[in-house]
Amino acid sequence: MADIEFNRSAVGINAKKDWEDADFFGQIGAQTSSATPGGVALPLPAGSNEGTGKLGAAASQVTTVVRWMAQEFSDACALLGSGQETAISNNDETEAFNDERFQRLKARMEGGR
Repeated sequence: MADIEFNRSAVGINAKKDWEDADFFGQIGAQTSSATPGGVALPLPAGSNEGTGKLGAAASQVTTVVRWMAQEFSDACALLGSGQETAISNNDETEAFNDERFQRLKARMEGGR
């Protein structure tokens, strides 16, 4: 059977990276909200311009979806980083709790209270 080992320092490094990723994707989401795809399809001098209007609307939708996607990635990275920090904290608390209980048991086995 393989040993399971909690590597606190490796998790901490990964959590820091994921927090930086959350900030990076958050910045992308913020920048895409200022992008204006209106210049993608300029009105033609003649005709109904129905196609250029549809292209502009589609470009606007793509920009919106990209912004949502970047914001969701940012949220996911933040949750991952937060979850890793919580896991580190929970592991530390469990370790301290188990150590304290072991010391009590050891004292009782040695005849103390």
